[in-house]
Amino acid sequence: MNPQFKKGVLELCLLHVLEAKPLTTYDVLALLSERLDINENTVYPLLRRLESETLITHEKQYGEMGAPRKVYLLTEKGQQEKTKLKEEWTEFMSRINDVLGG
Repeated sequence: MNPQFKKGVLELCLLHVLEAKPLTTYDVLALLSERLDINENTVYPLLRRLESETLITHEKQYGEMGAPRKVYLLTEKGQQEKTKLKEEWTEFMSRINDVLGG
């Protein structure tokens, strides 16, 4: 897939998968990489940026063994941004389909 296509929608995709349920970094990477062919060099900076913009947050989950896991959650602000981005994406895709004759 063209990297420029992915770049424009990755934020929307990440917010969307976090809307369904809290995910670890590994889970986010696994979900997005299998569908969009991306790697951790793309996901980690995006997670940091979205957290600094307060669109997502994290909490630590403690298990019986090993180090605590960082789990990312969508904030209310993130939910609003995801809704806005999805509306913009739908409109954009409609216009692209008009141009391409689909």
